[in-house]
Amino acid sequence: MGNKQSKDNNIHAGHRQRIKTKYIESGLSAFEDHQALELLLFYALPQKDTNELAHSLINEFGSLAGVFEASAEALQRVNGVGENTACLIKLIPEMYSRYLKSKAENAGVELKTAKDACDYFYSLLMNRQEEVLAAAFLDSRLCIKRTVIISEGGLTNTDVSLRKIVNKALDLKTPNIMLAHNHPSGVAAPSANDIEAVRVIAKTLRTLELHLCDSIIVAGENSFSMAGNKKLSYLFK
Repeated sequence: MGNKQSKDNNIHAGHRQRIKTKYIESGLSAFEDHQALELLLFYALPQKDTNELAHSLINEFGSLAGVFEASAEALQRVNGVGENTACLIKLIPEMYSRYLKSKAENAGVELKTAKDACDYFYSLLMNRQEEVLAAAFLDSRLCIKRTVIISEGGLTNTDVSLRKIVNKALDLKTPNIMLAHNHPSGVAAPSANDIEAVRVIAKTLRTLELHLCDSIIVAGENSFSMAGNKKLSYLFK
């Protein structure tokens, strides 16, 4: 029994080392989705064969993206997934979003077009399960100096959001601001409440010589620029 277990462990260890070597030499482009997930799961389940679990997760949630977008609770309903595994899976997309945010701030990324703004905020908000309001504070060249999560609940609490936005803009000495919020269970289009909130925020900022450049909405795989829409662009002039 002991010899069989030792042999199995050696085979298992050899398989893991081959997968790791393949990644180091070729990157994830050489992997199928289930193989990439299998590799990730090595670091949550050091003593188990993670290939079958990777297949189970993708089958359960429909795709690799579906796995990363699933809630921690839903992940843990899959046989073999515990708290550590669910935590690791949920950490990956959020770390990627934080990496992009940090890179944009340190590289002085410019948000000069509606597409630039949509791409940036999509990467920031695409995996958020709760509705949040974010603000990017831009210098005179529309380069990002800082991006901040202003509140949870989108644009619903306008008074509180305004104070935070104004205080941060004055603190950073940034004349230009872009807002973004997500619709986790909706579509990438503004509601009547969204439009009214943007109107109030833009008007208030103008009195302080601050400019609201755009308001982006992220939902599912889509994003929407209010300033880039002909019917709504008047809000930002």
